[in-house]
Amino acid sequence: MLKQLRGQVGMVFQYPEYQLFASTVEADVAFGPQNMKLSKEEIDERTREAIASVGLDFDEVSGKSPFELSGGEKRRVALAGVLAMRPSVLVLDEPTAGLDPRGREVILSLVRTYRDQTGSTVILVSHSMEDVAKTADKVLVLNHSHVAMFGTVPEVYSRTDELEEMGLTVPQITKIFRALHDRGFDVSPSVFTVSQGADELMRYFERRGMV
Repeated sequence: MLKQLRGQVGMVFQYPEYQLFASTVEADVAFGPQNMKLSKEEIDERTREAIASVGLDFDEVSGKSPFELSGGEKRRVALAGVLAMRPSVLVLDEPTAGLDPRGREVILSLVRTYRDQTGSTVILVSHSMEDVAKTADKVLVLNHSHVAMFGTVPEVYSRTDELEEMGLTVPQITKIFRALHDRGFDVSPSVFTVSQGADELMRYFERRGMV
């Protein structure tokens, strides 16, 4: 029973170099499916599919050492190695740590796509409230090993003072729109991402016939 459960859960570590070990990218990604005792044909299919799903070219990277890759590429290969096992629960520990803004968005986009296409449960462990707002449906906040909050993004992020007392803070874009709302501007205070902010500003200008 425990072995079956383990086979349904995949985890990507915060530091991909701790997770990569094989001499080539192909061997690294294929390791999980091999341990699942799949046929050679299915192992090859899953390996190619997983590498492609993280935006890497199989022919270009399969024969390379994973340690020759950039930080962002290592992160993608580590993710591919887990996706190749097609877990029903995917756990990611600070998956965007150390990446530049573009690299962060690439990883989060891959995670969202996997969730939407497979219906799998994704557990994102992160201190980045922006990343959480972009990705999560529900948010669980832990404080000293106890559940402090649980709810939707708007429900949790509305408790700004409590979050800040725990060393967390809502995204900067949220603070801006709450300040605008408090000053009498007809904008929603429940804005948590830059794209939401752009949409809200467009609605504000449209309501005033300014666009």
